[in-house]
Amino acid sequence: MPAVPETLVQRAGVAMGHFESAVSLAERDVVDVVSTLVRRIHIPFNATSPPGLIEANTRDPWDKAGKYALAYVYFCIPLLIIAGLMRYYHLFTDKIRTALHQEEVLKSSTTSSPDTDYELSVLYTDKSTNKFFPREGPLPGQPKTQSSVSSVKPINNCVALFRFLFYRPIRQFQIRKGWRPLDFPTLGVSVIVIASFILGALYCFIPQPLFWQSIAFGSPPLAIRAGMMAVALLPWIVGLSMKANLITLLTGIGHERLNVLHRWAAYLCLALSIIHTVPFYINPVWDKGAREVFESLFAQQGIYAYGTGIAALVPLGFLCIHSLPPFRHRMYELFVTLHVPVAILFLGMMFWHCHNYLTSWNYLFATLGIWLGSYFMRIFYLNWMNPFRMAWLIGDEAAVTIMPENAIKITIPTQMRWRPGQYVYLRMPGISVFENHPFTIASLCSEDFPSQYGEGYRDMVLVFRPFGGFTNKVYRSALEHGPWHTYRAFVDGPYGGMQRRIEAFEDVVLIAGGSGITAIISQLLSLIKKMRDGKAVTRNVHVIWALKRPETMEWFKEELRICREFAPPDSVHCQFYITAAKRMNTGAIVSAKTPTRPVSLYFHDKVNDAFQNIADHRVSGGFSSKRHSALIRDEAQGDPEREKELRRENEDSITALPQAHLIPVNRGNLAPPALNPGPSNPDLIAPAPRSLSARRQDRNLSLDISQAIEAGTGAINTDLISPIDPNSRNGETSIQGFDFGFPSTPTEFQKNLMRFAFLPAAVKKKDGWSTEYGRPDIPFTLRELSKDFGRRACVFVCGPAGMRVAVSQTVAELQRSVWNDKTRDEIFLHTENYAL
Repeated sequence: MPAVPETLVQRAGVAMGHFESAVSLAERDVVDVVSTLVRRIHIPFNATSPPGLIEANTRDPWDKAGKYALAYVYFCIPLLIIAGLMRYYHLFTDKIRTALHQEEVLKSSTTSSPDTDYELSVLYTDKSTNKFFPREGPLPGQPKTQSSVSSVKPINNCVALFRFLFYRPIRQFQIRKGWRPLDFPTLGVSVIVIASFILGALYCFIPQPLFWQSIAFGSPPLAIRAGMMAVALLPWIVGLSMKANLITLLTGIGHERLNVLHRWAAYLCLALSIIHTVPFYINPVWDKGAREVFESLFAQQGIYAYGTGIAALVPLGFLCIHSLPPFRHRMYELFVTLHVPVAILFLGMMFWHCHNYLTSWNYLFATLGIWLGSYFMRIFYLNWMNPFRMAWLIGDEAAVTIMPENAIKITIPTQMRWRPGQYVYLRMPGISVFENHPFTIASLCSEDFPSQYGEGYRDMVLVFRPFGGFTNKVYRSALEHGPWHTYRAFVDGPYGGMQRRIEAFEDVVLIAGGSGITAIISQLLSLIKKMRDGKAVTRNVHVIWALKRPETMEWFKEELRICREFAPPDSVHCQFYITAAKRMNTGAIVSAKTPTRPVSLYFHDKVNDAFQNIADHRVSGGFSSKRHSALIRDEAQGDPEREKELRRENEDSITALPQAHLIPVNRGNLAPPALNPGPSNPDLIAPAPRSLSARRQDRNLSLDISQAIEAGTGAINTDLISPIDPNSRNGETSIQGFDFGFPSTPTEFQKNLMRFAFLPAAVKKKDGWSTEYGRPDIPFTLRELSKDFGRRACVFVCGPAGMRVAVSQTVAELQRSVWNDKTRDEIFLHTENYAL
């Protein structure tokens, strides 16, 4: 082999030397980085170390600080277990009672007599469980409706005490007139939130020390405690926010109710994060040279010492601030668009910031797993994600109908299934691609209500009023395209619903305000069906619906007809309250929405027309009801005595007050109709529009009073009428001591109110259905109904905030009867409110 030149050997040796120096330099850099991390989390010490460094590694060492994250683990898991146990206890006891009742129904049906062909189902005795004529054997005994397992008095008393305390709502706080009132969560949620804040504060500030003598000895203990507790909250924050989540599966509480805990847990996380951040800026002030030493341990070119922490704190602060109610209500669509992407950014920054210190990544991976698992569960809630359905990837077909009062009805034939009272998120790309809003399902998913769309389909009906945003777009699209146009509907749900089985309660009270009837009607239909099938313990159902105008009843006219005709006899009682206007003590008519403000002219005319229409249709026994002479002769059939009797009966019939002579109003310019000039008076022109004050001088009230007296209705006591006043014009009759509560010259509107007052008041019909005018006295009504409650009663309310507050306070007070009455087990309250 040829000899290798010496120069090449020398060059190779020089290259190897450079390579070794480069490797050693890289090794030193790696060692410096590793030592930086090690020294940052655990600074080594020995016997000659300063006392402060020895204390930092022995009193509350860094490597043991992960225990502080367990504070909220031990706080949240017991609450989850208690809520889950209570849910399954109630479901178990409800099922026992309904099963026992169904067994009794089956037993009694075998001894029923007479046969079905001869039964009179409308008799009141048809409700009786004791049949009077059994075919064989003795009369059956009392039905078994309770069990020792399904009714444990100590548990019932404890539950009643809990409801007595926590059913009470917290009153709104008005900061300034004209501003949105400050709403607080329910008392139960408030207690949980306050307890969690107190726990975080105590766990941060009670253990000592809060700071080391110098930041050179390590991170402040206060910051580490707060940081670990903030990280431990992240799995709960994400779990409480998802629509499909494990917490809902365990507790039965819908995500719309859990969302309030999600928001407050996020606020708590932000507070702990600030407590985690501040000590790093305070500690160097105590020891001016320590900050430079601390930064030198992990200083790198171009990177600020606290950069990763700020990168995580900024998106967390944005998430909490833009979710505050004032911002969320004003910019809801922007809130929905940005919330999830910023949350993903925040979680990524947390992975970067925590750097797998202590047990931080365990909680972050749990958060990520809960997030992805919830999204996977949500796939089963989407109507367009099932490949075995016709709606796969294209959604279901939907039709939009405009009903009275401009209400919108969306009918979606679908293969989805739902329970009464649940709601869905609706997206209609033909109207708005990105908007996704919740609506309560107003129809019943039952074989008794099949869809004409095809076998296996049910009609999902959504009813709502158009206000703004998406609902207004639906309304305008329906006006533009007409009733025959169909849309594609992408449905996410169903979610929510009542946790208990409503058919397991002996008495049920359903209270609705306005469009809140959408959550009530499906519950009512389902309950009546189960009552007819013998699957419900319920014996009495009371429905109270407060609505502004009678036309609103048209929304569910068919459903109400089914309830009235097919419910068991004397079991369903419905009270409808028309609340369009009310009278103040001063006699002025004011708007129901703003009680201190007089009604506008438009509302003035609307109410006037409504009263006039009621007066026209409620005249009973008046002039129109008197029989014509030809009809009397025809009915008498030539019998003179019979004809005289009929004529006397006709003359004795009570007549109503005469019709008021109303001046027609031109709705275009709110003025009387113009007089058309005729040939006899060609110079006659239409008068100018008159003011409201001028139109109130139309007619004197004495004319109507005189006609009422002449009609002989008996509405006015003639003893109060004084002789003819010589000073009166045209011999008008004056009345002493008769005050209608109006000014001396009443308006046509006030005259209509007077006439309406003389008409017969709303009378509760024999079947328990009635319509009244005015606002219902909810507390009084509930207290009266509670006197006849059985062992278990349920109150279901869906309406405005004032109605929910009144119902909640009353039901909380009624819990006393559970303690005082040994025959009463519980009074359960369910409130439907999406914005808790």
